[in-house]
Amino acid sequence: MERQQFNLYTKIKSWFRTDSPVFTTRLSLILTIFISIFGITLGIVEDSLAVKTNGIISALDILNSFLFLNAVNMSVRNPDYIFNYGYGKYESISILASSILLLLVLGYTSIEAATNFGKTDVGESNYFILMVFSSVSFLLMRLVYRIQKKSSKKFGMPILEYDASLWKYDSYIELFVLINLLVGLGLQILGLRYIGLVVDSGVAIALTMFALVVPLKGSRDALNQLLDRTIPDEVQMRFLSVVTKNHTNICEFKAIHTRQSGKDIFIELDIILPFDESMEYKDKLEKKIAKEIVEINPNAVPRVYAKACDGKCLDKDKRNCPIHIFRSLNE
Repeated sequence: MERQQFNLYTKIKSWFRTDSPVFTTRLSLILTIFISIFGITLGIVEDSLAVKTNGIISALDILNSFLFLNAVNMSVRNPDYIFNYGYGKYESISILASSILLLLVLGYTSIEAATNFGKTDVGESNYFILMVFSSVSFLLMRLVYRIQKKSSKKFGMPILEYDASLWKYDSYIELFVLINLLVGLGLQILGLRYIGLVVDSGVAIALTMFALVVPLKGSRDALNQLLDRTIPDEVQMRFLSVVTKNHTNICEFKAIHTRQSGKDIFIELDIILPFDESMEYKDKLEKKIAKEIVEINPNAVPRVYAKACDGKCLDKDKRNCPIHIFRSLNE
């Protein structure tokens, strides 16, 4: 029983570890859920299509937050998987999903706006509650934007930078909603509630179209990113020339794995080094080879894996290691 309580305590404690990139992603997900639920509810109760639509847009961001949380979780547990799959994959799925869902939201918002235009009996809305919620949402969005921006630099994760940019655009949308509510309040005070409803409906359509700009612009690149392609043989040979150039520094070349995703070319290179080489030599050689690959193609994203040999080159007191033989000849 005590062990179960300890495990539960440890698990809860891990959720609030601020030194982990997962913390900020979880915070992003929780706030997205909060804003979407209250936005949709208040929009329906107070008859504000702009607030409701903004809540629906936030609800769509829950999908993005889940994708980003999954990506960051995997990067913490298994970094090499993220290299193989690519952060861009998660961003691309997010962009394409957002494009499709936002088009559906635009259709729904247009139908709702047309319905509002035909209303004859329009009740008053509690703009005070709507403006308080919109103001708090705007401040929270700017706060999360700053947190994710800072975290992306701290942990070196591009996906956190992308999430930060989403929060920034969402904060712009929220600011437009707040301005719309101020205009609506003024029109209601002047006894022009119907005109306020029309303006609110028009703003809802405009906000959805604004939200569509980013995903629609990136949809083509996102699709290319998701469709992995093999690179031409001549390009592979150019990358292999780096191995040939460094043949005196390695015992054996094992394999090269390449794939192209969008503009990026992911390259994994497996090489063998002497079993008694230092970690410093291994680190320097990996960086040297990776740098030379990038010099061949700036879009290359290399990962060099240097492993130790099995030591079979030792024959009694004689050593048949190709690297040591070469070094002996040049001494």
